[in-house]
Amino acid sequence: MTVATHMKKTVKKSLVFLVSLGLAGGMASLANPASAVAASKAPTSVAAPVAAQSSPTKPKVADTPTLKTWWHAGAFKSAGPAIAAKQVRQSPFYSARVIEAGKPRKVYDSFTYLSVPRNGKGNDRKPGYTSTDGAEFASDAHMTMSWTSFEYSEDTWVNVSLTTGQRVSSVDQVTIRPRSLAFKKKLVDDHTVAIKVPASRTGYRFSVEFAPQVRMVYADAKDGLTIKKAEGKRRVESEPQNAMLVFAQPLVASSSTLIPADKGKTLYLKPGQVPNLDDTKAQVLYFKPGTYWMGSQYSALLPANVKWIYLAPGAYVKGAFRFRGGQQRLYKVTGYGVLSGEQYVYEADTEGGYDHRAANKDNCHSSCVKMLQFESTKGLEQKLTLQGVTIKEPPYHSFVVYGDEDSFKMDVSDYQQVGSWYWQTDGLELYKGSRMRHTFFHSNDDVLKLYHSDVSVRDTVIWKNENGPVIQWGWSPRNIDGITVDGTSIIHNRMYFNSVGYNTCIFNSSSHWEDMNSTTKADPSTTIRNLTFTNTTVEGMTNCAIRIYALSNTQNVRIKNFHVDAWNGQPYTLQQNVLKLFTNPQGKAVTLGGPEKGAKGLILENYTVGDETIRKAGDNWAIAEPGRINFDPATWDMWDAVASKEPSGQVPSLTVKGLTDGSVVASRTVHVSGTTNAGKVVADVNGKKTELPVSQGSYAGDLTLNLVENRVRITAYGDKGASASQRYSLTAYGNLVGSLKDPQGDDDGDGDYIYPTDGAFNKGSFDLTGVKVYRDGDKICLVASMAGDVRNPWSANQMSTQRLNYYLSDTAVAAAPGDQAATTTPLLPGTNTNAAGAWRYAVVVDGRNADSQYGPGVYDKDGRKLGGIDLDVVGGRQVVASFDASLLGAFDLAKAGYQVSMYSSSEDGEGVGNVRPVYSLDCHKGVTCPAGTGDYRFGGGRGEVSDKSPFDTDLTDSNAIDAVTGSTDQHAVMKPVEGGPVLPYVALDK
Repeated sequence: MTVATHMKKTVKKSLVFLVSLGLAGGMASLANPASAVAASKAPTSVAAPVAAQSSPTKPKVADTPTLKTWWHAGAFKSAGPAIAAKQVRQSPFYSARVIEAGKPRKVYDSFTYLSVPRNGKGNDRKPGYTSTDGAEFASDAHMTMSWTSFEYSEDTWVNVSLTTGQRVSSVDQVTIRPRSLAFKKKLVDDHTVAIKVPASRTGYRFSVEFAPQVRMVYADAKDGLTIKKAEGKRRVESEPQNAMLVFAQPLVASSSTLIPADKGKTLYLKPGQVPNLDDTKAQVLYFKPGTYWMGSQYSALLPANVKWIYLAPGAYVKGAFRFRGGQQRLYKVTGYGVLSGEQYVYEADTEGGYDHRAANKDNCHSSCVKMLQFESTKGLEQKLTLQGVTIKEPPYHSFVVYGDEDSFKMDVSDYQQVGSWYWQTDGLELYKGSRMRHTFFHSNDDVLKLYHSDVSVRDTVIWKNENGPVIQWGWSPRNIDGITVDGTSIIHNRMYFNSVGYNTCIFNSSSHWEDMNSTTKADPSTTIRNLTFTNTTVEGMTNCAIRIYALSNTQNVRIKNFHVDAWNGQPYTLQQNVLKLFTNPQGKAVTLGGPEKGAKGLILENYTVGDETIRKAGDNWAIAEPGRINFDPATWDMWDAVASKEPSGQVPSLTVKGLTDGSVVASRTVHVSGTTNAGKVVADVNGKKTELPVSQGSYAGDLTLNLVENRVRITAYGDKGASASQRYSLTAYGNLVGSLKDPQGDDDGDGDYIYPTDGAFNKGSFDLTGVKVYRDGDKICLVASMAGDVRNPWSANQMSTQRLNYYLSDTAVAAAPGDQAATTTPLLPGTNTNAAGAWRYAVVVDGRNADSQYGPGVYDKDGRKLGGIDLDVVGGRQVVASFDASLLGAFDLAKAGYQVSMYSSSEDGEGVGNVRPVYSLDCHKGVTCPAGTGDYRFGGGRGEVSDKSPFDTDLTDSNAIDAVTGSTDQHAVMKPVEGGPVLPYVALDK
């Protein structure tokens, strides 16, 4: 996320830039295709770094009244390691030629650029850091992005050639996105497609995708994204391994106000290393065609007199610009040139010698290099015209304004952002009164950032990486009035989460940036109103559509003509659309809807998924249905999902007997019956539909529940499309063996333990209230109930902060408080806790640490792992661990003794055995330990933080936050004692 809110003669033929090196951009094939890439039968090597190539052919570029293309003298074909400063990467995967319609003999070359993750450094060559930066997947998968740009004013044919040695046999094997463009295309040869681009005063930005290049992207909770299909990995989306984009730009006349006139204080830069511009006297910086570079340890800190940067078509500038002073009323950054951040390291810190942000520095919002940075002055109305520029490989945010946000507005057009491999490579934040149209964004964070009033956005093409949402208006309470967004095409989307993330989806209002897990940072004195989004299309798959965590009153948000091709392959529970109303610290919630009676806060009109139109009055809106809507019940009356053409028939009557929403059923077979005046009733169980026979106004039938958490919908279908539905969530664990009870409110260890202060540790989420043991065929299910929601804030496998341990003994053994009998047996390492007797098996339930010595799984008494577990969180408060019954052999679950205790999960290096220690109260408060210790650590125990194992200076206190102790007083039995407290085994209630 961007926290910028907190946070001397014009060269006549400048477009003609001939070279002595480089292959003509659209030649039919490489001189030696095999040297670039393996043939199409070896797809995994398609994007592997190729040998750098230069070629002897002199390109032919266009400089006509209706068409202009360009080239680069430093063209160098390489997808490998960093190239020389004077060189410009030319794509070894694609080439492009442009032909004026009706003039088939007029064929011109158009330079095809290339972006490579980390500028070709790879995952093993992160300069100065080893932490993740968001480019890991793209680098591992050898993803690249090629593009070509040209200016035109009449119909034009673009020939795009795939120069990898791969072949296509039909024009249908080439896809143009957005699909809505429906350009005419024809196959020139087995690796070249001709695309007719109609004349347009606004131009077009589109992707050309050859079928042999398209890869399916998968993900799982453990390994993240990959293009390697394997057991347990879920489909996320498909995209070309080597992308190819075309930016057909509207021709700009030389007399345009977008090109500086030959007057005033203009500095014409010469290609080569950019001189220090920090004290320039110029008002205008003019970069003619050519290659420029600032190096990795300089970005221009422009004085207050500079008001305009012009990047001519064919200008390629490696660097970044910061406008100081904020005194100009009119700023401009224009031209079809490229501004590239490729020489900078990720999070290049200007306060740290341009090295990657220091590990002990929490963030560098104010000091990291931004491609374009401005300052604004309160009371001075300022405007920025941003036109034509292509931003390549930003090392951090691409654009920010610091100062008074209400006095700085923007007029943005024909803008592109490519090669956004790193995290925090947001799109643009649009300030009050801003207008943006005809743009393309490749982004790995929030793309359209709509935090201000009176903003208009039109015609946006988006290629979305995994981090952040597409459209964002949250992060803090705001007053916003009047936003319109029309014609947004999401052509690729790599978003995925292993939890119900706060900062994701197509439409998003995120929870508060200070503590994303907090529900009490809203401000009911603020209001967001009159947001209209029309004609939004998601091509391919996405993880979710809408998540609104309202921090302000919300009125009249309209989403019309919103289409999603399909959901990704993750469980529907992770795809849910969310609408929640948060409170202020005093507990007052924000509102949804207008002051007028019945005025809705959120209206979805013509929301479609696949070929289904989602209607609130229909049978397809709920969480397990195509609409994936799981809005808070408290908002029910204040939102709607409608279609332009609603069914005209009478809604049928429907009653249902035999099902109770939210119940745990005793059998996987349930009987349902009821009455209706409809002629057809259908039961849907987890997506499988069964028609129930209707006779004389009644229906009945048996349903089989095949999952632990089952979604059941009974629908009566009347005339002319009208229907009535009732929905149920039913849990089926199998046959109950027995249960344990535990008091609510004892998640305080020995009585003095207190929670961490970060919202990830919500109250009650460590508070055990009971355990039930089930046998389900050849499976055993251990179900722990919690007093608070288990939220999974860090996108682990189902849960992030808890670590639940079960210890099973042959029989229940009573223990007196502080008992240190000879039979006392230590629990697993890091617990600082013992059991009153030997245990036979241990079951560790943890959403993280799968590869650790004591990761989630079933263990014998010697600590040997016998097998894994499946972890689910059902209904938000039931932690379900299931595993093969064969792991326990003939062990008698009914007669066993159970010691069940809850801990705080840690990563390796924070606690022994992935158990986070409980520290003293003074340590927790930062008195005897570093400030912030209590953010993520429990307090009220003993000991201080140590940077060496066991990471705690006192081991006499148990690290258990809560434990099932039966009739024994938990507070008494958990008092600190040498060797650690001893907890009892408890027998099941049958």
